Amino acid sequence: MTTAVFGDYAAYYNLLYKDKDYKGEVDYVETLIRQARPVLDKCRILDVGCGTGRHSAVLAGRGHAVTGIDASEEMVRLARLGGGGTTRYLVADARRFRLEESFDVAISLFHVASYQTSNADLLGYFRSVADHLHPAGLFIFDCWYGPAVLHQMPGIRVKELEDDTLRIVRIARPTLEPEDDCVLVAFDLLLEKKVDGSLHRLREEHRMRYLFLPEIRGFLDSAGLQLLRSEEWMTGGRLGVETWSACFVAGKP
Repeated sequence: MTTAVFGDYAAYYNLLYKDKDYKGEVDYVETLIRQARPVLDKCRILDVGCGTGRHSAVLAGRGHAVTGIDASEEMVRLARLGGGGTTRYLVADARRFRLEESFDVAISLFHVASYQTSNADLLGYFRSVADHLHPAGLFIFDCWYGPAVLHQMPGIRVKELEDDTLRIVRIARPTLEPEDDCVLVAFDLLLEKKVDGSLHRLREEHRMRYLFLPEIRGFLDSAGLQLLRSEEWMTGGRLGVETWSACFVAGKP
């Protein structure tokens, strides 16, 4: 049992999100790129908080040159095992990485921004990304949207998944921390190995920050970036109290 973010939990990440539409999400991201920068075709892309590299692999398969970074050594190990096209993966902290190179586009998906829970974390995160963008570069990211979190309120969620060797039941128990604009999510996993029926338990706690449009503009401005577009993730709808997952496109002015 562990409380480290994406520690032992990382080993089961791909199974837990096997139903996630990575190809559809990459379609959406490529559409955002074309709309903001029509001249870009095959891009040099930086995937900040790449996890096990599922978005990166799809992008690389479509001809983009992708570099993925993640603070979790286990996530990066799994990403490297997946391979795929012109992709490389590095262990690096999203708040303070230095690669000595620039990119056409940076992406940071599946609420990586919300894992930056303090103002210092967020500022370091946005500045680090800005430092690695070409003058006309884009930054596409998503996060938990504050008005929706406070309107809907987080609740307990149960998810069951299995593959040929393992059955998982995951219970997510959230606790609102309004003084910090955060939600502490306790993940309890019950793991059953099919080969022998043995049971194992795992717990991790993930603290997530929900963000508001004015503060996002402020952080981007402090990092030398300009907000170009804001919308509901995947749908392109207007942000509102039903928009738990918000998407933002920023660029250098």
